[in-house]
Amino acid sequence: MTDDASNRSLMPQFSLLNLLALTAVLAIGMAAGTAYRKHRSLLQYRETLLSLSSRLLVEDADKLASSALPKVAGNFNSWNVHIPAGEDYELRLGLGKISTTGIPPIAAGVKIPAGRHRVTLYAGDSPSEEYRFVVYVDGEQAIEQTMGSDWMPEGWSSAGGIGWPREPERDPAPLQLAARSYTPRLDFGEGRGRYFNGGYDNFVTRNGYRLWIDASDNVYQSGSPMIGIGRDPAYKGIGLRDGLRFRPISGKPYEWDFTRPSLESNDPAIRIAATFFAGDDVVLSSNSQTFQSWRIRNDATGQDALSWEADPKQLTYSAFLHPLFGSVDSRAPVVEIMWDTNRPDEAALRLADTPANDEITRWRLRLLGGTDHLWRQLKVGDRTITAGNAGDNGAATPTGETIWLDLATDNSEDTVLKWQTNETLPLQIVERTKPPYAGMGLYGGLPLSSGMRVPAELKPTLRAKALNKDPMVEAKAFPGGAVFEEIEVDLKAGPEWIWLQAKPMEQPPSAQ
Repeated sequence: MTDDASNRSLMPQFSLLNLLALTAVLAIGMAAGTAYRKHRSLLQYRETLLSLSSRLLVEDADKLASSALPKVAGNFNSWNVHIPAGEDYELRLGLGKISTTGIPPIAAGVKIPAGRHRVTLYAGDSPSEEYRFVVYVDGEQAIEQTMGSDWMPEGWSSAGGIGWPREPERDPAPLQLAARSYTPRLDFGEGRGRYFNGGYDNFVTRNGYRLWIDASDNVYQSGSPMIGIGRDPAYKGIGLRDGLRFRPISGKPYEWDFTRPSLESNDPAIRIAATFFAGDDVVLSSNSQTFQSWRIRNDATGQDALSWEADPKQLTYSAFLHPLFGSVDSRAPVVEIMWDTNRPDEAALRLADTPANDEITRWRLRLLGGTDHLWRQLKVGDRTITAGNAGDNGAATPTGETIWLDLATDNSEDTVLKWQTNETLPLQIVERTKPPYAGMGLYGGLPLSSGMRVPAELKPTLRAKALNKDPMVEAKAFPGGAVFEEIEVDLKAGPEWIWLQAKPMEQPPSAQ
C-alpha cells in the first residue's frame, strides 16, 4: 500500500446520505430547543396570568368583591373575597331545587366579618360521598352539609353553572361565588347505543347548589313555577317551568306547540292545528292564505302584550292567542290558554269569552305528530285500540294503506282520550338501536304519555288516522307496524275548558 492510499483510508468518508442524516439531526435539535424555550415562556406567562387572576382588586370598598383562585384539585374551588364594613354579612350555602330563577333552601349560613378572606368549597357530588358539601373560611371549616346518596342515587350525567337570578336589585347586592345544577344519570341498560342525550334547559328545576355572600337580613321567595314572567326569554316558551309550556314556532307558524322540557327535550310533546267554523264556512285554518302568525296577548281584546307578574298566591295564569293576518279580517277567533300551578302535567284551551268568537259555531283540533312519537296505543274512555288492529271490527290495518277510524263517544259524560307509543325505551334509543328507525327524527325526550279531557257540553266527535305505510317510501310498511298519524277532535263552540296532558309514561314492571 502506498502512502497516499494509506492516508486516504484514515480520512473520514462522507456520503450524501450521511450529510442528509446529519442535517436532519441538527434540524430536530434546533426545533426541540425552540419548542422548549417557547414552552418555558408559555409556562411563565400562564403563571403570571394565574397570579393576576387570583389577585383581588377592590374598586369600591363599600361593595362585595371576589376573585377566583387557580383550581388545585378537582372538587375544590377557592376565592379571595372582600367584605365591606358597616353591614352584617353571611356566607350562605343553598342546597336542593335550583333553576335560573330559583334559589334553593338555605342549608346553612355563617356570619363572615368585614375584611379580606379566603373561601373554599369542597363539593363531594357523588353517591359514594353522599353529596357532601363543605365550606372553609380562611382554612377553617365553617359549613358542612350532606344530602345523602338517595339525592341522586345513580349519580349525574351532566352539570352546568347557573348565574344569579335576574330579580329586582337589592342594596347591598348579593355576591354569588358558585352555583351548579345537575342532570341525574338515567340507566337504560347496557348495550351499544343505549345511552340517553337529554336536551338541557336551565329554566327547569333540578337538584343543585348555590354558594353566595349576602346581607344577613335578605330573604328570598321560592322561584315561580311559571316561565314567561318579566325578562324570561320568549323562545323558552310560556307556561309551567316543569310542566307543559306553549312555545311559539317560526318554521310552522300556524300549529301550536306544547313542550315539556322537564322530560329532557324541547321537541313538541303535543302539536295542534285548529280549524274554526261559522256554520259550514271555514273562518280560519292552516290553509288560510292571509294568516301570518299567532300573537300572544295579555287579554281577549289583544291590545297588550303578555305581561305576567310573579305572585306566590296566584294559582292560574292565562294567555290569549290572536291571529295576525296580512289583510284586514273581521273574523279572527281568539283562543285562551290557561295553566293551573296545581296541575303540573296539564294545560287547558278554550274559545275566549269575547265578541270576536260570537260567529264561531264549532272548531276542530288536529293532534299531529304520531309518526314522531310512534303513537300505537289509543284509549277512549275504557276502550283501548292499537294502531295495528284499527281495521273494521278490530281487523289488522292493511299494509300500505291509511285509514280513518271513527271513535264512538258517550256525550253524557266527559270524554277522556289518551295516546302513547308501545316502546318502553326513549325513542332516541329506539332510533339509534333499531336500524329500520334510523334517521326518522323521533321525539328526543323521555317516554311520554299524552291525553285530553273534553267536557260533555262540547259534544266531541273523534277520528283517528291509522298509517301503515312509510311516508317517505310509498307502499312500504311503516317500521315496527302501524301508527296513529293524527287524531281529530270536532267540538261545539262553548266556554268550557279542554284539558291537555303530557306526563312521563308509566313503565311496565319488566321495563323498570
